[in-house]
Amino acid sequence: MIDDYTLDEGRDWMPDGWWRLDGRIPLTVRQQRSDIPDLPLVAFGPQFSGGVLSVYGARYLDLGHFTRCDATRPWQTTAERTAFDTLRAAHPDTFTTVVGGDGPAAVWLALRLTRLTDPVTDTLLAVHDRTCPAGVHLWGDLTH
Repeated sequence: MIDDYTLDEGRDWMPDGWWRLDGRIPLTVRQQRSDIPDLPLVAFGPQFSGGVLSVYGARYLDLGHFTRCDATRPWQTTAERTAFDTLRAAHPDTFTTVVGGDGPAAVWLALRLTRLTDPVTDTLLAVHDRTCPAGVHLWGDLTH
């Protein structure tokens, strides 16, 4: 499943689920695409705009603020790792795994806006609200 860019994505339309997220999950833009055979849903942090939306590229939901974990420590159980695993298990082949600038010590999930269906939105809201304290929806630029 390769993500092709569209010019109007995230500008002229938003999926219904976007409005239900109510600002909990920020948008970002994937400015560059990497074609990795047999691993199309893997990206690298520097490929994303860090929340700048005025650039060309595919729109994604940045789930880093509640799914960032250290892939080199699979034995560690954190709320973020649980969120990462729960989302991937609930919707296989839907989320993109992002590898940060520090390599596998910082991985998180992103979701192509075109994949935001009602069932995915329901899962995102449930997992996000279990993981993040109520009213705290801050996020940082994890691309570097």
